[in-house]
Amino acid sequence: MAAAFPNLFSPMRIGSVELRNRLFVPPHGITFPPGHGGAIDRVIDYHVERAKGGVGLVVMSNYVWPASWERMGDWGGTLPRTPLGGLDLVSNDALVPHYTRMAKGIHAEGARFFVQLNSGGRQGGGPGLNSFKIPLWAPSAIPCPETREIPKAMEIEDIEEYVAAFVQGATNARKAGADGVELFAAQGYLLSEFLSPHANIRTDRYGGSLENRMRFVVESLQAIRRATGDDFVIGIRMNGDDYTPGGLTLPDAQQIATRLRRDGLVDYINVSGMTYFSWPGWIAEASQPPGMFAHLSEGVRRVVPGLPVAVVSRVGDPHLAERIIASGQADLVGMARALISDPELPAKAARGDLDDIRQCTYGNNCVMGLIGGKGVSCTHNPAVGHERQLGIGTLKPTDKPRHVVVVGGGPAGMAAARAAAARGHRVTMLEKSDALGGQNRMTAQVASRARYAETTRWYTQALDRLGVTRRFHVDADADRVMAEHPDAIVVATGSRPRQDGYSSHRPDVSRLPGSDRDHVFTVWDVFARSNRLGQRIVLIDEDPHLSAMLTAEHLADLGRQVVVVTPAIHAARSLGQAFVPELLRRVRPKGVVIRTDRIVTRIDGEAVQLEDRYTGETEAVPADSVVLAMGNLAEDSVYHALKSRHADVHAIGDCLAPRRLDDAIRDGERIGRMV
Repeated sequence: MAAAFPNLFSPMRIGSVELRNRLFVPPHGITFPPGHGGAIDRVIDYHVERAKGGVGLVVMSNYVWPASWERMGDWGGTLPRTPLGGLDLVSNDALVPHYTRMAKGIHAEGARFFVQLNSGGRQGGGPGLNSFKIPLWAPSAIPCPETREIPKAMEIEDIEEYVAAFVQGATNARKAGADGVELFAAQGYLLSEFLSPHANIRTDRYGGSLENRMRFVVESLQAIRRATGDDFVIGIRMNGDDYTPGGLTLPDAQQIATRLRRDGLVDYINVSGMTYFSWPGWIAEASQPPGMFAHLSEGVRRVVPGLPVAVVSRVGDPHLAERIIASGQADLVGMARALISDPELPAKAARGDLDDIRQCTYGNNCVMGLIGGKGVSCTHNPAVGHERQLGIGTLKPTDKPRHVVVVGGGPAGMAAARAAAARGHRVTMLEKSDALGGQNRMTAQVASRARYAETTRWYTQALDRLGVTRRFHVDADADRVMAEHPDAIVVATGSRPRQDGYSSHRPDVSRLPGSDRDHVFTVWDVFARSNRLGQRIVLIDEDPHLSAMLTAEHLADLGRQVVVVTPAIHAARSLGQAFVPELLRRVRPKGVVIRTDRIVTRIDGEAVQLEDRYTGETEAVPADSVVLAMGNLAEDSVYHALKSRHADVHAIGDCLAPRRLDDAIRDGERIGRMV
């Protein structure tokens, strides 16, 4: 019940707006491709879904553009997109009706709606972000710490143009029915750069002293207030600390907050931290501590009595959110990833259904999908971006209950069993091991991926609630499955690791010479019988996913000396370059050595022979044991045997094609709704 969280679920007022509780969706980049509904409709559905799940407030991220940028765009009569691919208030008044639909949808679910006004500054580069292909604008011509792109130092008229753009965005937000706006001055983007002595070395009235560095922010807030009136909420998101050499620190943030409160410029302050100097540190990496900025919001809140203060980043469960509010560190708590993973977290926490909260794994699949242009997604919530098809209330009871037999208890099988049982089917699961979870159980043994056990936990409790029959130690063949007299069969028998050492970089060699030696193992062997491995290990990385580097990390934690050999230009190629630095920060101090651009040509008794892809130079790396991470092969024999004996058989997950955890879960969810 909500009584367990008396602070979290108490109402509060921000300016002229009453919130039903202290949980809010913070601004975060949301974009989707047009499939399964237009991109704009999918953005709207996503935000309305979080309101439906019970938050008190939804704050949507929105980029603004100065008018001169708009005039330079050639849109061919189509509506403009923001650099993040969602909606844009400033560029075209024609988009206001779409925001109106969003505001109405959020209000209908009992939540309030703010629009954040943001601009990238020198951090606005990169694929898809600088859509106009013109120079980035920033306070000073200092390169972005991540992309190294050099911006144009803004002229006075540029600043004035941006103030006007913020005002237009705010007035359009009000016109659309939003309850307020939040000016984004955090995390090293444009306004944050003006505040920071690290990024702002101007000598005019917008640089130098803190008062001067605040001027752009102050003028924007004053202009927005004049344009929108006193009954419209205005907030600011600001850094409590830049975590950047020469950047803002907490005492600076306290001075800024004190000035904002003294002059009545904002109705609330939302505290964050970091810049691209630490990218992507604030994106709630698993290595970051829970509530990573709560001490900063506490410091800011201390100097602005009576002014609501919010905090975001790495708050993943209601217990932590309750403690933050109860201890006086903040008045509101924002959850991004936690509400991507389970938009119903607030409603479930309020009714005391804590076990049913689908907790975030912090694998950052959401961000990697965004950066990769595929749209935001989630490791174990397939409804993200498909709320209209898979979201809250869409799982309808079947009018023809059947007996569904699911062969295999990995993520795909669990997802299929849950969805089918929730619709009213009688479900029997056959699993050859002694527990559910499949390959995900190995992943969760890696220290940095321990939260992946949450996927198995959540599905297991769901299957318990739904009364799904589970039979373990059943190595099911076609006869065993047919003995269950199924009406429908779902085969989720997974995959097995390649053991031949095949490499696409050696297409003329079907088996790596020496891959059949006794001291050669697979990734699965590492987790099942690591005691058989020697001290010096060479791990051959030809896997399209992350198994090689996660296994290397695990072996290093076990005290082994590990050399990873990969033909790629960097390890963990599917991780995305943005998150490779975090991986390297973990594994390098543990002694893991990574040899890139190398092809393994032969495994000898005490060494592995390598060849440089580009020069042809060869070398030998000593090895007591060799581990193959070469990808998997579908374990589909049962599926093919059943196809000729039953009319309704479906293969899902790795049995269909070896892919990732989220693919397996998506397969299971789809089939569970179809049978």
